Amino acid sequence: MNAEKQTQVKSPTMQLIDHCQKQNELIFATRKRLFKLEHNFRLLIAGISITIITTGLMGLVVSYG
Repeated sequence: MNAEKQTQVKSPTMQLIDHCQKQNELIFATRKRLFKLEHNFRLLIAGISITIITTGLMGLVVSYG
């Protein structure tokens, strides 16, 4: 019975290692999501900038013929 109980209970060191691994997984998952959001945001800003510049140039061409 003691052997079964010992296999079920983890040492404090193993518990700490497990906790750190879970935290690392969460950190890396969060960094991955933030990287994707930053990439999408940059694409959005680039698209908006191109639209504004194109609209401005078209306005100049129309107004000055």
